[in-house]
Amino acid sequence: MKTPAITLASSADVDRICDVMKKVYESMEDKALFVCDSPEFVRAHIEDEGFTVIACDNDTDEAAGYFIFRYPGIKEDNLGRDIGLSDEELERVVHMESAAVLPRYRGLSLQSKMLCYGEELIDKSKYKYFLATVSPDNPHSFQTFENNGYELAATKEKYGGLMRRIYLKTV
Repeated sequence: MKTPAITLASSADVDRICDVMKKVYESMEDKALFVCDSPEFVRAHIEDEGFTVIACDNDTDEAAGYFIFRYPGIKEDNLGRDIGLSDEELERVVHMESAAVLPRYRGLSLQSKMLCYGEELIDKSKYKYFLATVSPDNPHSFQTFENNGYELAATKEKYGGLMRRIYLKTV
Protein backbone atom coordinates (compact mmCIF):
# COMPACT_ATOMS: atom_id res chain seq x y z
CA MET A 1 0.00 0.00 0.00
CA LYS A 2 1.26 3.47 -0.88
CA THR A 3 1.56 6.00 1.91
CA PRO A 4 -1.45 8.34 1.82
CA ALA A 5 -0.84 11.96 0.80
CA ILE A 6 -0.59 14.41 3.69
CA THR A 7 -2.00 17.92 3.29
CA LEU A 8 -3.31 20.78 5.38
CA ALA A 9 -6.95 20.16 6.28
CA SER A 10 -9.70 22.66 5.50
CA SER A 11 -13.14 23.20 7.00
CA ALA A 12 -14.50 20.90 4.30
CA ASP A 13 -12.59 18.03 5.98
CA VAL A 14 -14.27 18.27 9.42
CA ASP A 15 -16.74 15.44 8.79
CA ARG A 16 -14.03 13.18 7.33
CA ILE A 17 -11.77 13.79 10.34
CA CYS A 18 -14.63 13.09 12.76
CA ASP A 19 -15.41 9.91 10.85
CA VAL A 20 -11.80 8.69 11.28
CA MET A 21 -11.96 9.60 14.97
CA LYS A 22 -15.20 7.65 15.46
CA LYS A 23 -13.99 4.58 13.55
CA VAL A 24 -10.71 4.47 15.47
CA TYR A 25 -12.48 4.87 18.81
CA GLU A 26 -15.02 2.15 17.99
CA SER A 27 -12.23 -0.25 16.97
CA MET A 28 -10.36 0.12 20.27
CA GLU A 29 -10.67 -2.46 23.01
CA ASP A 30 -9.47 0.01 25.67
CA LYS A 31 -11.49 3.20 25.15
CA ALA A 32 -9.36 5.05 27.75
CA LEU A 33 -6.52 5.20 25.23
CA PHE A 34 -8.24 7.80 23.07
CA VAL A 35 -10.57 10.74 23.61
CA CYS A 36 -12.95 11.69 20.78
CA ASP A 37 -13.47 15.36 20.06
CA SER A 38 -16.56 17.13 18.77
CA PRO A 39 -16.95 18.50 15.24
CA GLU A 40 -16.85 21.99 16.79
CA PHE A 41 -13.46 21.22 18.38
CA VAL A 42 -12.10 19.92 15.07
CA ARG A 43 -13.43 22.96 13.18
CA ALA A 44 -11.91 25.35 15.75
CA HIS A 45 -8.54 23.67 15.27
CA ILE A 46 -8.71 24.13 11.54
CA GLU A 47 -10.02 27.69 11.49
CA ASP A 48 -8.99 29.49 14.70
CA GLU A 49 -6.94 27.74 17.38
CA GLY A 50 -4.36 25.90 15.32
CA PHE A 51 -4.28 23.74 12.24
CA THR A 52 -4.89 20.15 11.25
CA VAL A 53 -3.23 17.87 8.74
CA ILE A 54 -5.06 15.06 7.01
CA ALA A 55 -3.76 11.97 5.24
CA CYS A 56 -5.84 10.76 2.30
CA ASP A 57 -5.59 7.59 0.26
CA ASN A 58 -4.09 8.46 -3.13
CA ASP A 59 -6.47 6.14 -5.00
CA THR A 60 -9.79 6.54 -3.17
CA ASP A 61 -9.34 9.94 -1.43
CA GLU A 62 -10.52 8.25 1.78
CA ALA A 63 -9.28 9.98 4.91
CA ALA A 64 -6.75 7.60 6.44
CA GLY A 65 -5.73 9.71 9.43
CA TYR A 66 -5.41 13.19 10.87
CA PHE A 67 -3.27 15.16 13.32
CA ILE A 68 -4.52 18.27 15.15
CA PHE A 69 -2.08 20.99 16.27
CA ARG A 70 -3.16 23.68 18.73
CA TYR A 71 -1.82 27.02 19.93
CA PRO A 72 -3.18 27.12 23.52
CA GLY A 73 -1.79 30.53 24.51
CA ILE A 74 -2.02 31.11 28.23
CA LYS A 75 -5.25 29.14 28.69
CA GLU A 76 -5.61 27.03 31.81
CA ASP A 77 -5.27 23.76 29.88
CA ASN A 78 -1.87 24.68 28.40
CA LEU A 79 0.28 21.60 29.05
CA GLY A 80 3.21 23.88 29.81
CA ARG A 81 1.58 24.55 33.19
CA ASP A 82 1.92 20.83 33.99
CA ILE A 83 5.68 20.97 33.51
CA GLY A 84 6.36 24.35 35.14
CA LEU A 85 6.77 26.71 32.20
CA SER A 86 6.58 30.44 32.95
CA ASP A 87 3.76 32.64 31.61
CA GLU A 88 6.13 33.97 28.94
CA GLU A 89 7.05 30.43 27.90
CA LEU A 90 3.37 29.40 27.77
CA GLU A 91 2.91 31.79 24.83
CA ARG A 92 5.45 29.70 22.90
CA VAL A 93 3.70 26.33 23.35
CA VAL A 94 2.14 24.20 20.61
CA HIS A 95 0.05 21.17 21.52
CA MET A 96 0.15 18.06 19.40
CA GLU A 97 -3.50 17.74 20.30
CA SER A 98 -5.02 14.62 18.73
CA ALA A 99 -4.07 12.07 16.11
CA ALA A 100 -5.56 8.88 14.74
CA VAL A 101 -4.95 6.50 11.86
CA LEU A 102 -7.50 4.02 10.55
CA PRO A 103 -6.48 0.42 11.30
CA ARG A 104 -5.97 -0.57 7.66
CA TYR A 105 -3.39 2.23 7.20
CA ARG A 106 -1.29 1.35 10.24
CA GLY A 107 2.25 0.15 9.72
CA LEU A 108 3.05 2.98 7.29
CA SER A 109 4.44 5.33 10.01
CA LEU A 110 1.60 7.67 9.13
CA GLN A 111 1.31 9.25 12.59
CA SER A 112 5.02 10.04 12.51
CA LYS A 113 4.82 11.44 8.97
CA MET A 114 1.84 13.65 9.87
CA LEU A 115 3.67 14.84 13.00
CA CYS A 116 6.75 15.80 10.98
CA TYR A 117 4.64 17.45 8.27
CA GLY A 118 2.82 19.52 10.90
CA GLU A 119 6.02 20.47 12.72
CA GLU A 120 7.35 21.91 9.46
CA LEU A 121 4.35 24.27 9.32
CA ILE A 122 5.00 25.73 12.78
CA ASP A 123 6.79 29.09 12.97
CA LYS A 124 9.83 28.10 15.09
CA SER A 125 10.72 31.77 15.70
CA LYS A 126 7.41 32.12 17.54
CA TYR A 127 6.92 28.64 19.07
CA LYS A 128 9.57 26.72 20.99
CA TYR A 129 7.80 24.11 23.15
CA PHE A 130 6.00 21.23 21.46
CA LEU A 131 3.87 19.27 23.94
CA ALA A 132 1.68 16.19 23.70
CA THR A 133 -0.19 13.79 25.96
CA VAL A 134 -0.25 10.05 25.41
CA SER A 135 -1.77 7.19 27.37
CA PRO A 136 0.93 5.15 29.14
CA ASP A 137 -0.88 2.12 27.70
CA ASN A 138 -0.42 3.23 24.08
CA PRO A 139 3.18 2.29 23.21
CA HIS A 140 2.75 2.85 19.47
CA SER A 141 1.83 6.47 20.05
CA PHE A 142 4.40 7.32 22.71
CA GLN A 143 7.14 5.60 20.70
CA THR A 144 6.21 7.82 17.76
CA PHE A 145 6.86 10.88 19.90
CA GLU A 146 10.06 9.45 21.40
CA ASN A 147 11.34 8.52 17.93
CA ASN A 148 10.75 12.12 16.83
CA GLY A 149 12.76 13.78 19.60
CA TYR A 150 10.14 14.19 22.32
CA GLU A 151 11.08 13.43 25.91
CA LEU A 152 8.87 12.34 28.77
CA ALA A 153 8.37 15.41 30.97
CA ALA A 154 5.67 14.20 33.39
CA THR A 155 2.95 11.63 34.00
CA LYS A 156 -0.29 13.02 35.42
CA GLU A 157 -4.03 12.60 35.53
CA LYS A 158 -5.66 14.58 32.73
CA TYR A 159 -9.04 14.71 30.95
CA GLY A 160 -11.21 13.77 33.90
CA GLY A 161 -8.88 11.30 35.62
CA LEU A 162 -7.13 9.51 32.76
CA MET A 163 -3.40 8.90 33.25
CA ARG A 164 -1.33 10.56 30.54
CA ARG A 165 2.34 10.92 29.75
CA ILE A 166 3.27 14.49 28.85
CA TYR A 167 5.93 14.67 26.17
CA LEU A 168 8.06 17.73 25.38
CA LYS A 169 10.22 18.68 22.44
CA THR A 170 12.10 21.97 22.63
CA VAL A 171 13.09 23.45 19.27
